[in-house]
Amino acid sequence: MFRQGTRFRHVSALAVAAFLCACAPASAAPPPKGLWATVNICDTTTWPDSMGVRASMPGGGKRQRLFMRFHAQAYKPDKKIWTNVRGTAGVSGWQSLGRAANRKAVQAGWTFQFQAPPAGTSFVLRGVVDFQWREKRRTKSGVRRTVVVRTLHANTKSEHVAPGADPPGYSSGTCQIT
Repeated sequence: MFRQGTRFRHVSALAVAAFLCACAPASAAPPPKGLWATVNICDTTTWPDSMGVRASMPGGGKRQRLFMRFHAQAYKPDKKIWTNVRGTAGVSGWQSLGRAANRKAVQAGWTFQFQAPPAGTSFVLRGVVDFQWREKRRTKSGVRRTVVVRTLHANTKSEHVAPGADPPGYSSGTCQIT
């Protein structure tokens, strides 16, 4: 048998361990195969002061429709944070990609155009893509409504070569406009 003091220490230790396990961050699930985003255009002769973002997402079920929304973010070196580019120049709005019932990945892209930075300065940018899978479902009253069944996000990375890159084969996580 435990003495009262020993038992209290064991119960306290178990309570602390349970609390720490409950507060520990869960490891993020890996993104589904075919989900990615990359910068495929960055301030080129053909696309001056522009950043192109290309993304891919896997298809859903037979009834699901696929959507992407593209955001531009600027790096603030003094604060060491990324912030959304304000206004309509920094977000595409939702782009409908149709259906992909066969679960094959579909791709889309968006090109952001910016005013040239002041002489001697530059902007460091990246893209963020929101992915949504939507489908029509009936409510209890029988009305058909479109509902979002899954949402994911991805920051641009340099791991994927995408069509439409300038120069061909270009892929990056960020874009510096000078």
